[in-house]
Formats: sequence, structure tokens, C-alpha cells
Amino acid sequence: MNILIKNGIILPMNASEGQELYYKGYLGIEGERIAFVSKDSAEADRFIASHKDDCTEIDACGKIVMPGLINTHTHVAMALLRGISDDVPLMEWLQEHIWPIEGKMGYDEVYAGARLGMLEMLMGGTTTLVDMYPYEEAIAEAAESAGIRAFVSPCPMDFRMEHFENDWRQVQKRFSQSRLVTMIMGPHAIYTLSKENLERSISLAKELGTASHVHLAETETEDRDARAKYGMSPTEYFEKAGLFSTPTLAAHCVMVSDKDIEILARNHVSVAHNPQSNMKLASGIAPVKKMMDAGVNVALGTDGASSNNDLDMWEEMRSASLLQKVATMDPCAIPAYTALKMATVNGAKAIGREGELGVLAPGALADIQIVDLEKPHLYPHTNLISELVYSAHAQDVETVIVNGQIVVKDRICLTMNAKDVCQTAQKHIDRLMQN
Repeated sequence: MNILIKNGIILPMNASEGQELYYKGYLGIEGERIAFVSKDSAEADRFIASHKDDCTEIDACGKIVMPGLINTHTHVAMALLRGISDDVPLMEWLQEHIWPIEGKMGYDEVYAGARLGMLEMLMGGTTTLVDMYPYEEAIAEAAESAGIRAFVSPCPMDFRMEHFENDWRQVQKRFSQSRLVTMIMGPHAIYTLSKENLERSISLAKELGTASHVHLAETETEDRDARAKYGMSPTEYFEKAGLFSTPTLAAHCVMVSDKDIEILARNHVSVAHNPQSNMKLASGIAPVKKMMDAGVNVALGTDGASSNNDLDMWEEMRSASLLQKVATMDPCAIPAYTALKMATVNGAKAIGREGELGVLAPGALADIQIVDLEKPHLYPHTNLISELVYSAHAQDVETVIVNGQIVVKDRICLTMNAKDVCQTAQKHIDRLMQN
């Protein structure tokens, strides 16, 4: 498909210091990549002329054209478990509520939950997700059918290791040529993996050449238990085990010391910050400003929809900025444009796709959203960056393009029947709750 987006307010997310952050312009897509981004209408005319028999035009007058958002940490199938347990601490939430019902979930339930979560994400302008969950093949299949880009990791835990290596090799091979799905390793956490099983996960990541996606330093309990058991912090433990010898994306990083932050920076570990989930579970406030000042790449994630309880990256941007301001007592901490970069540019860097995702530039993959500014809560237009971060909602996203394909148009998902996805998810959770 060839697409011309015209008359929009282009927010490319690649401006250098001193350059204008946005401008009225045009964007052309050839196949799955961006062909041009320009202020020049003549370039748009040339694009139309060269694709006169095969070009879809989108008039984005009065609307923001910007990169799709990148959710760097989620458990998308947990959309099926939204609301089943709220207002309890993390370990009680996991051990007494989540893990028991997850034990009843099979391939069909994971697939149904994943489609529900992906529908929500696409409708809110999220075009890429990084997931960690059992039945990773179901997550990958759901992503391909939904038309969303997904970095999918299995969830090795001590009680889920049987046939792990063989099964994972087969799944990784199956999706090795996918245009939307990338398989990565996902060792769950220090408290769910023995040293032996962590090493198995690291070895397989090295063998297959994949990145690793892990929970790290999420709670005070995790930090305290690691120091009591191993004589070191979770961050120190993972470095000593060799996890950081592969590209690593670490979720949460709430309880990190200055030494831990130095380890993350030195090993080029990216962090997926999950402000709303951390607040809801009372895990604490990650020292995001301090990590970024030390050179750590910090991106954003929603975590699962049963600990958030939605998958709205616009809310995460706003929460990330406001939470750091009050935590540091500095109103300048995490300004609006930095929050936008965390959800786009930094997210792309965290998954090893810097310059290819998270920006609007020639040659980049065409993962794009168009945001409607004609809403009362977005008026008057005085600072569009601030309006996006501090006022916009997922419901303001009008059109979404992933890999050059229009997947949401006029707030209607073209790849899934929304009613059917919701009703199917309801049937599955009703059955799980009855058993």
C-alpha cells in the first residue's frame, strides 16, 4: 500500500536542539516504510504522480501526525484478568489471586486476552508492545492477526521449565521471518528463577541471538530478600549471573541504588518505567530522573491490565512526568517533550530499533498515529507538546498505521471486530471464574 498523509501537523520526534519540534507538512509511505517527510507540497504532488494508480490519501488537516507509541513492558493477555484482584500488595496479588487463575489458562484464553489488550492498544495509538507471558506462541499469533508490532518473550519460571529449550527454539524458528513479531527471551524475575534456570535462559538467549526482558528491583521486598539470600542487590545478582551480556530491557527498577544505576548505565541496560502499576501496587517511585541523568535509557510501559488497569500509554506519559516532579520536588523534572521521547524514541532504543521506530523519517518503518486536536480538552492550541502529554487521551487517536497498513481508521479497528473480541474475552473469564 502507498499512502500520502497531507496537511497534517508533523511531529517527527527527531528534532535536534534548537530546531522546530513540529510543522505543517506531508508524509508519504511506500510499502512498509516512510518514503518522505516534508513541508513541501510539491514533493507530495510528485509522490501522488508516481503512485497515481495506487495511492490512498489521508487529509490530516488540524491533526497531529506522529510516531506510534511503544509499550516496552506488558503482559497483554492479562487484559482478560482486568479487575479480578485490586488493592492488595504485589506478592499477595500474584501468589493468592493471579497465579492460581493463570494456572487454569490455556492457549485459547491467552489468545483471547491478548486480542483484547491489542485492540485497546491499537485504538490508543500504541503500535508496538514488548510482552512477557506463557503461551508466547498465542501472543505472537494474536499480534499477527491484529496487525500490531510485538516483541514477544516466554516467561520461564521454576515451575514452567519442562521442555523449555526445545519448545522455545521451535517458536523462535516459526516467527523468524515475521514482519511484525520478534521473539526475545523473558526470564521472569530473581524470585521465580533458580540460578540454574536463569543460566539456562541466558544461554538460550545467547544461542539464538535474542535480547532479554526481565522484571528487576520492583519492590522493597525483592531487594531485601535478594540481599539476605545472595548478599547483593537484584541488579548486582543479574550482572554477576551474566544476564547483561545480552541486550537487556529491565522492567520497573524501582528499588535501585546509585551502585545499581551505575551498573545499568555501564551495561547499557534499558529500563521500562511503569508508573501507574508501581503506584497501584504501592511498589514505590522509580528514580527515573536520576537514572536518566546517569545515562540510562528509560522508556515507558503499562505493565498488565490487571495491575494498572488499562493499557493507555498517554496516561503513562502524564503519570511519569507528574510523578517525577513530585518525587524530586522539581517542576522541571521530565518535561513534556522528554515524556514523549520516553514513549517513542527511547522505546525504540530499548528494543534495538533506534531510528527505525519511534520517529517519522525517510526509511523508518511506517508505524504512525494521527491525533485529532478538535476536542475541548485540547483547546486552545498554545503548546501542542504540552497538550499531547498533559491533556490528550487514547480516545483522541483517530487513525493508526502499522508497518504501512491502516489498522485503525476513524476510530474503527479494521483488523478486528471489537464487539466480537470483547464478548469472546468475557466468555473466557466467566468460565475461568466458575471453575
